[in-house]
Amino acid sequence: MNPPEIKILINAADLIAPEVQKERDELHLISTAILSVTTKDKNEYAGKRVVAMRKHVKETTAQRLLITRRFDDAKKIVMDFFEEHNRPLQAETDRLQKLGNNYIEDQQRKVKAEEKKRREEFEAAQRRQFELDEAARKAEESGSIAQQMVANRKLEAEKANVQTIIATPDHVIEKAKGQTTKQVLKWEVTDLMELVKHNPQLCKIEPSASAIKSTCHPSLPVSGLKLWFETETIYTTR
Repeated sequence: MNPPEIKILINAADLIAPEVQKERDELHLISTAILSVTTKDKNEYAGKRVVAMRKHVKETTAQRLLITRRFDDAKKIVMDFFEEHNRPLQAETDRLQKLGNNYIEDQQRKVKAEEKKRREEFEAAQRRQFELDEAARKAEESGSIAQQMVANRKLEAEKANVQTIIATPDHVIEKAKGQTTKQVLKWEVTDLMELVKHNPQLCKIEPSASAIKSTCHPSLPVSGLKLWFETETIYTTR
C-alpha cells in the first residue's frame, strides 16, 4: 500500500477577500455607533443591522467550512492510511497479549493451588506436632525412658517438618521482560434501578433539557426544578 500524496493549496483570497474584510469593518463600525434603542425607528434600524451582521457571519462561516473541508478530507485519508498500515500488527499485538494473559492466569491458578496444598500440609503438620507433643508428655509421665526417647524423636522430626514447610519459598511466576499484570475491574449492570437504590453515586444522573422544555411549564411546579420564562429577541432575514 503506497502512501497517499496530499497537497493542499490555499490562496489568501480564498480566506477573506478585501471587499469582505471591508464589509465586516463597515458593519462593525455602524453597529458600535448604536448606543441605545428608544424608538420604533431605532429598533427597526438596530434589527436591520443584526440581520446584516448575521448574514455576513453565515456567508463567511460557509466559506470557512468549504476551506476546512479540504483539511478534514486530507486528515481522513492520512488516518485511514496509517490505520490500514498498522491493522495487522495491532491484531497480532492483541492476540499475543491475550495469550500472555492466559499464561499468567494459568500460572496464578497453579500458585493458588500450591498455596492451598502448602497450607493444608502446614495445618496437618501442626496437628501431628500437637499430637506428638501430647504423646511426649504422657511418655514422660509414664517414667519410661525408652518411650520418652521415641516420643521426643518423633516430636523433633515433626517440628523440623513444620519449619521446612514454613521455609519453602513461594512459587514465582516468571514473566516476560517488560510484562506486567494488574487487576482490572470489569462490570455489567444487571438491574439499573436496584443499582441506583443501592448507591446513586455509581450512576450518572443528569437533567434532560429537551424533555424539560417539551413537558414543563412554570404554572405546573415540578419538585427539584425552578421554572421561569425569559424574553429572547430573534431577528430573521427580511
